[in-house]
Amino acid sequence: MTALTKNSRLHIVGVGFALVTLCLWGRLVQVQVFERARWASLADSQGTARHDVPAVRGCIFDRSGRPLALSVHSFSVAVQPKEVVEKEKVASTLSKYLSVSKNTVKEKIRSDKNFVYVKRRCPLSKDAQATLKKLRGVIVETEADRAYPFGPTAAKVVGFVGIGSKGMAGIEAAFDKELAGVPGWEEVQRDGRYRSRGYQTFAEKQPVHGKHVFLTIDARLQEIAEMELDKAVAESEARGGAVLLMDCKTGEILAAAENPSPKSRGEGSRADSLWTLRLVSCVYEPGSTFKLVTAAALLESGKIRATDVFDAEKGEAEVGVAKIRDAHPFELLTFREGFVQSSNVVLAKASLRLAPDEFLEYINLFGFGAPTGIELRGESSGRVAPVSSWSKRTQITMAFGQEVAVTPLQITAAFAAVANDGVLVMPRIVQRVADEATGVSEESKPVELRRVISEGTARELKEYLKAVVVDGTGKAAGLEFLETAGKTGTGQKSAPRGGYIPGKYVASFVGFAPVENPRVVCIVLLDEPNYANRFGGVSAAPVFARIMEALASSSHLFDDVLKRSPSAGDETENQRFVAPNFLRMSHETVMERARMLDLNLLCKGDTGEVIAQDPDPGVAIDRDDVVRVYLSGTAGGGDGKETPDVTGLPVRAARRSAAEAGFKCEVSGSGFVVSQSPAPGVLSRGGVLRIHCGDAAPKKQVG
Repeated sequence: MTALTKNSRLHIVGVGFALVTLCLWGRLVQVQVFERARWASLADSQGTARHDVPAVRGCIFDRSGRPLALSVHSFSVAVQPKEVVEKEKVASTLSKYLSVSKNTVKEKIRSDKNFVYVKRRCPLSKDAQATLKKLRGVIVETEADRAYPFGPTAAKVVGFVGIGSKGMAGIEAAFDKELAGVPGWEEVQRDGRYRSRGYQTFAEKQPVHGKHVFLTIDARLQEIAEMELDKAVAESEARGGAVLLMDCKTGEILAAAENPSPKSRGEGSRADSLWTLRLVSCVYEPGSTFKLVTAAALLESGKIRATDVFDAEKGEAEVGVAKIRDAHPFELLTFREGFVQSSNVVLAKASLRLAPDEFLEYINLFGFGAPTGIELRGESSGRVAPVSSWSKRTQITMAFGQEVAVTPLQITAAFAAVANDGVLVMPRIVQRVADEATGVSEESKPVELRRVISEGTARELKEYLKAVVVDGTGKAAGLEFLETAGKTGTGQKSAPRGGYIPGKYVASFVGFAPVENPRVVCIVLLDEPNYANRFGGVSAAPVFARIMEALASSSHLFDDVLKRSPSAGDETENQRFVAPNFLRMSHETVMERARMLDLNLLCKGDTGEVIAQDPDPGVAIDRDDVVRVYLSGTAGGGDGKETPDVTGLPVRAARRSAAEAGFKCEVSGSGFVVSQSPAPGVLSRGGVLRIHCGDAAPKKQVG
């Protein structure tokens, strides 16, 4: 090889090396300078992971701070199929701790996805968490969940949340934005297998936790309303019913009970139409309770006087083109008497003194035909036809509550306006929204919408409503120790294609107490009671009386006006009245109430709250009977005590038996006790006896 050839080869290699170096430098400049942003972004996406940090959902409380909805932690368990090595071990372990079939877990592991949930929102002990986290390919996530300490009480009002803690009904939905808060995030380092657990956090943004919502609802009054409503629906064999309690002065809703109502917030019941709050969303023809509006329009406009006489024509009359009937035959009645005795004939004839536009103006003034403005979704405006579409009989029948559709909330607000000296207030169910982080509270103030009638007219109407209870159709709503006022209603159910359904009625009573200085207005509504209970004065008025009785003994609403103050000289030895409701009261409150009512009281325990009483609330008792109450602190709360056998007993008897043994009952179902946990005779330190009830009492085995 000549020197020239050798030098040529060296030059070629040198040039080649220089070109390669130049290309590498060019590529380096391209990557580092021109494509820097692209490759930096790719590196970040492969080396870091961005995780959402959920905000803690705010709580819902009643007006006294009792928790109705709380945020708690639950766990979701998932698998990364490609990371699972010991498939049989993982399937067996997950099946054991999650109560999921082994085959189901194996199907999840065989998935071609990178991430699959096995079970969401499940409870896990600390030992279970530790065991599952050691399994390769298994992910245990902590998730926010919702707990409802009062169970089904006020369920429709409170509502529920779905997956992702999104409010789906009630206050949970209406105030979802305030309750949910704003989630945060964090960026963490990942390894070559795209795992981020246990690695460094690069950046983060803290979540803004949700605000707390305080309702105007009183949980104890809600329980009273629900208990009395359930009892009334059963006694009258009604299809359903509703009870609404509202503060006359402020418009605050104190209780909103409906039957039927959802008993569970499980996934199977979440699409149930029972979650619709019919008190604000559904309409009905109010019947004679609407006579309050007719009377108010006539008196306020000066078109009538209480002493004006009408011929009731023995309960059947031709008024214009309409044939009007009364439930009872009357002849000559004054306007006041016609109202007190609920004569359709008298009110129909009297209404013709009003011009149609004038009548409609007062109907609108009372809020009918428009939403009340309550802070709940799905409120109905009701149906009030314009005068232009009225027939010749519309004004006549509208005078006693036909051809007009209202919500129970609207009619309650109208009665509250009369009780409030003629001023209509906006119903409210939210007291305040509080931000725990900042300490700022958004208070909801009472809103006076307008004056609908003068104080003088309101005073006269209150006297009419009092007379309904004393001498008229609402005698069953009267109480010996408290002056009440109200109006009965018996509305026919309209058919979808016009007319009315034979034999189908809505029985109602709307009233307030006390008469002189009204504190609370209450509507009781029973949907399709049996024929014997179709009249509001027969079926709904007694429920109103029982609720007022319970409020008097279980709250401070009527403390300043209670007439009953028995003394030794009173002739009350053989007098009968109903047992007060002491449930959930403290020992001090129970003793105070007993002294006020001069009751013979026997307390078992002196700490905690009342978990059972005998006789039950609302049961008729004699003056010298002894009322026994059992407090949750009894016998150390069941600490190390033997559980009693309550199988086969009615629910209330089971509660008393458990309370005597020092246990608090958690009840599911109704009727008789079918099963219990812990089992009878077991030494328990939990202090809670869980019982499941059914319709029929099981037969006890002998021997």
